[in-house]
Amino acid sequence: MKTVLGIGTDILKKTQVPSAHLKRDDPFFLRVYSRAEQEEADRRGCREDYLRGRFSGKEAVFKALRTCGDAVRFHEIEILSEHGGMPRVTLRGRAKELARQKGIDEILISLSCDGDYCLAFALAQGEGGNGTGEGV
Repeated sequence: MKTVLGIGTDILKKTQVPSAHLKRDDPFFLRVYSRAEQEEADRRGCREDYLRGRFSGKEAVFKALRTCGDAVRFHEIEILSEHGGMPRVTLRGRAKELARQKGIDEILISLSCDGDYCLAFALAQGEGGNGTGEGV
């Protein structure tokens, strides 16, 4: 049986990530989003809400991992849509190693954007202690 090893939530006022930061050549955009997230955003009707929601989601994942931006880079946390639109978190690099060390093998996430805000909730679960990190 899996155990909850961390939770994180984030609320983002959309103006905190201005449209200028979501342009394809902006340093923020290139630093925060993986190539797959960039491509998925381009296929979406609500590109800016998609990107802001993913940013909020990454902040929630940081909190669920109980870490800060110095230990993990934003692009190491990837949030893509599965069939049906449900978001799925994939960790890479240092984020994946940190999760493995903490026994986290899955991060569930819920994202929502409405009006002026985007909201994210992340739940890290696993067996605890020195897990394999598989599935993240």
